Amino acid sequence: MEGNDEQAYDMEISDKPISVGWIRERANKREFQLTGHAHKERQEETIKAQEIRDALMKCEILEDCPDDPRGASCLVLGYSEGRAIHVVCGRTKCDWLLVITVYIPRPYKWITHRLRAKRGDMDVT
Repeated sequence: MEGNDEQAYDMEISDKPISVGWIRERANKREFQLTGHAHKERQEETIKAQEIRDALMKCEILEDCPDDPRGASCLVLGYSEGRAIHVVCGRTKCDWLLVITVYIPRPYKWITHRLRAKRGDMDVT
């Protein structure tokens, strides 16, 4: 997943597991919050809050990181209006969905929306 290991989140993350069903339920109930980093990335990528919710409502887990030292997290892929959106999710201690970061998967880092590029796999022109 993208991000800085030293990055501090706005809220404490739980070690409880995260499932697609739980993410979709929280998105449906609007029980999610963006970190300051996610909000900044959302603005830079021109992603609306509703697009994040749409993506979360129909997401799939690409990478699961239950042993992340900052707390369990996962990278999900969802779509809003045909646009692929990646969201790194955590679970707060009060059981809300925490959007750690959000971005549009770009060809220089992703071969497809689901497959991460390895260094040297893609020519950046």
